[in-house]
Amino acid sequence: MKTWGNTGRATASGIVIGGAVLWLLSLISLIVTSPSGTEISSDPSAQAVPYWVTLTPLAVGIALTLILPGSSSPLRPVEVSSWKSFRVTTTGLVVLAVLFPLATVAVPLMGEAYVLGKLVLFVIVPAILLLVVRGSVSITGRRDSSRWWAPAIVIVVWTLLSQVAPWNPVFDPVGFDMAFILTAAIATAITAGVGEELFYRRWLQTRLEALLGAWPGIVMTSLAFALMHLGSHGTGAPLVDLARVIVVQGSFGLFVGVMWWRYRNLTAIITVHIISNGWAVAAALLR
Repeated sequence: MKTWGNTGRATASGIVIGGAVLWLLSLISLIVTSPSGTEISSDPSAQAVPYWVTLTPLAVGIALTLILPGSSSPLRPVEVSSWKSFRVTTTGLVVLAVLFPLATVAVPLMGEAYVLGKLVLFVIVPAILLLVVRGSVSITGRRDSSRWWAPAIVIVVWTLLSQVAPWNPVFDPVGFDMAFILTAAIATAITAGVGEELFYRRWLQTRLEALLGAWPGIVMTSLAFALMHLGSHGTGAPLVDLARVIVVQGSFGLFVGVMWWRYRNLTAIITVHIISNGWAVAAALLR
């Protein structure tokens, strides 16, 4: 694997520090403009949620991920198998990551077009690219049972804090068509829960880790993941919208990004994403 030397290390540190500063400034601006909290959902009926309710479960999840299962099985970096294939696939994935948020803001993509756009740009096109251009990266990770029990503990604790605890908002299905709710939930599980985790973590973050290093790769992918939500979570106030997606969706992206880096368990991060999007809806339907 190629090394960057001092210049590369300085660049990597700059990305991490710059990402942290951007996140902190975004949080401060949100607190100034909306001290009581901010919306975390794109649903029209979504209410403001206090910042500690949104961020505490993610912080605890990240901390647990870094602690479990301890240092008994060390982390291994992503290995580049073919630099020619690596450059082609990485460039293609970065272009798609930039293209989608631009399309959602410029067109804009809404409703069925938004779901179809995600399916095409995040699943179909990159899958074809990776099938045609093979052998760019090699992922190694844990092969013992900790690859499953450690993320399982993280998911249970995070779910209790972010979904089950009484301070979390409750989704009210009154006024919504039941068939629409079920269809939207299934479409979201496929395009967001599966599609976004495949694209942003399994495909994009893996390559950015190989190119930039683990933490810069996680930070850059989390930022790209956050900006992807500008079209669906925009309110017409660009700076506030930008700050919101960086804090809310960017923090979630950081959580699942760290999980992917630590465990290389795609099932685990897809589970987290589906729970995040679907738990409140499932609980409301059961009630």
